[in-house]
Amino acid sequence: MAGAEVLLVTEVEVPRDWYRSGFPAETTTQMPWADQTVAEVDRALGMLKPEGSERVLDLACGIGRHSLELRRRGFDVVGLDISTELLKIAAREAEAQSLEISFVQADLRELEFKDEFDLVLSLNDGAVGYFETDEENYRTFEVVSNALRSGGGHLMQLPNVLHAEKNLPQKTWIAGEATVELSDHRWNAKERYLEGFTVPIPIGEVFERFEPIPFRQRLYTVDELKELYESVGMRLANVFRGSGKARMPRDNQYEIFAEGRKA
Repeated sequence: MAGAEVLLVTEVEVPRDWYRSGFPAETTTQMPWADQTVAEVDRALGMLKPEGSERVLDLACGIGRHSLELRRRGFDVVGLDISTELLKIAAREAEAQSLEISFVQADLRELEFKDEFDLVLSLNDGAVGYFETDEENYRTFEVVSNALRSGGGHLMQLPNVLHAEKNLPQKTWIAGEATVELSDHRWNAKERYLEGFTVPIPIGEVFERFEPIPFRQRLYTVDELKELYESVGMRLANVFRGSGKARMPRDNQYEIFAEGRKA
């Protein structure tokens, strides 16, 4: 990317605005985590315990898989993403299933929702920590708080900073029904960012060189999340493990779930 400000991670350049192109439509629908939609929604609802009629904002909804599943279960859903191409896929699927969902293309930092939602979801990162600076990442928390009604809940699914500090650098892989995802993760301790790249390899195809997809994400300790929520008029209500149990994280967990509640 000529002229762009980049970070060098192994041999892959990571643009500071990597999130604008980091989820290409041609591979996103086939990634291993796309096979887990029903289980992921079950887990999220088990943590938040909604009544079933809440209005939900699905941040960084991508191809809309969580939005679609939530609408099937009776929730009023708005899906938000920066990618026009991913939202086109989501909208086509909603139409095919006769599901009424509002999909909005926007940079979440520019959102101006006010007291409109009962729940906000940031599943599979939900773009939390994706931006260039701490100030811009803080804007995500402001947007969430502004969007929620009093008593509303926010659920984040994030990589666990304790795991990153202890176990990275690390190379891993995940196999799905259609694709194997190879990942190279490194921890930037100075800036507190998880950095690296993934390589999606379609199953059954002759192996060639597939272009790596870079990523960069600011990670937070539980204490940092508590302070961030409090600064925007919310409280950290619970921290969960992937099993759904409310427990403080350990360094052997790759990810954590955090529930915030608006006063």
